[in-house]
Amino acid sequence: MTTGATPRWDSTLDAVVVYAQGAVCRRLARGGVPSDGRVRVTGLPRSLDPGSLRARVLDIPGARVTEARVEVEAEPLGTGTPDALRHEVERLSDESAAARGRRNRQLSLIEEVAALRPVPPPRRREDPHRRTPVDAWLELADFVDERLAGLHQRLAELEEALRDVEHAHDIAVDRLERASTDAPPAHVETTVCAVLTLDGCGDAEVELELEYGVPGAVWVPAYRLAHRQDDGSGRLTLRASVAQRTGEDWTGVRVSLATADLRRRTDLPRLRSVRIGRSQPAPAPSGWREPPAGLGDLFSGYDSAGPRPAPASALAAVAAGAAFHAEAGGAVPPPPPPPSAPQGYGLPPGALPAPGSATPPAFGGGMPAPAQPTGSRPGDPSRSRARSFAGAPAPMAPPAPGAAVPPSPPAPVAGPPRPSGTELDYADLVLCGPDEQGGRRGRLFPGSSFDPVAAEYRRRAEAVAALPLPGKAVRP
Repeated sequence: MTTGATPRWDSTLDAVVVYAQGAVCRRLARGGVPSDGRVRVTGLPRSLDPGSLRARVLDIPGARVTEARVEVEAEPLGTGTPDALRHEVERLSDESAAARGRRNRQLSLIEEVAALRPVPPPRRREDPHRRTPVDAWLELADFVDERLAGLHQRLAELEEALRDVEHAHDIAVDRLERASTDAPPAHVETTVCAVLTLDGCGDAEVELELEYGVPGAVWVPAYRLAHRQDDGSGRLTLRASVAQRTGEDWTGVRVSLATADLRRRTDLPRLRSVRIGRSQPAPAPSGWREPPAGLGDLFSGYDSAGPRPAPASALAAVAAGAAFHAEAGGAVPPPPPPPSAPQGYGLPPGALPAPGSATPPAFGGGMPAPAQPTGSRPGDPSRSRARSFAGAPAPMAPPAPGAAVPPSPPAPVAGPPRPSGTELDYADLVLCGPDEQGGRRGRLFPGSSFDPVAAEYRRRAEAVAALPLPGKAVRP
């Protein structure tokens, strides 16, 4: 079924348990189950830990979730809420600047009116003394007082309007910052959803519970003891200061607190049975399995169809290499073989076939050595040039004085295969296609699960642990 045909369920955050560092969130989703039982639950944060996702059916007994995985979807960043908030911030910024300009003009007008003073005409030496026009002075003072009263009233209105606009601007800026913490600064918006496969639900409407862990949440306790003088009893109150930067809104969500460390394993110990007899070491569990039988014949039809036409860039590179060797007077080497494969699922490090052996590589092993060009002799310079051009190691030359000697390859590990942690991460294993050569195609190899965007979200979320603590508070 395609992605567009899979029903999408919206989820709501129901409860959060905040640990000493990190939190476990619980979401609820409800909807009708299609015939194939596959649904997508949206609304998950970008900073969640993919390995912590758990899902179960709540209201139908016997129904279960047979598959649950996290997928990241990308879509062009449209004119959504951040853009609307950004336009609102710009509009309020312009209004704030205009209101500040009106306030400043009113202040300058008040200064001009307050500077009005009666100025007598200049008196010459031969002019007699004149009487001061007191009525004119009083009329000017009354005019200034009346004018200043009106200007100050208008100034109070302008200052109140400026405060309102600045307050609305601060709120819009805060909303924009909160809305943009969960959106990357790019032209593509990424969302996280959980792809679930349900079994035993039929066509009924079911309610799902999703549980996952997120970083970027801390809390610190604070105690308050209230008592009266000369009283033997009191009241101890525990208060918690919670800080989170998970990219989710915790408004109206039930919040619980725990002093445990979310990153510490709390698995129950495995009890060993006690037997009477000779002591035998218990075999270590291994996730390695033998490769399936008949895997070599799986791509026989694909190989019989012939090779694919090489792209123009590869043909130009091969032609340039042949021309270079023709000018140098050497033999034209065969096309370069594919690079050696890394250690794959089910093969211990260093367990490669010996040089010159005709045995095919083991399950998940490396590529065999390239064939030598025909018509060459040991020590022939053309043979050395051909091997170097084909990507094979050239004959070892004595190291120069003062140069570092390369380390010798590790010795093969004896015993059964011991896969590493990346090879046991089954959700990250990738099945190689028919275009892979040698011992890779049709086999599982670890893929590349590093998500730089998710790593950046987790890094920003974990920065909340560096916030200063409140007064007289310690970490749990």
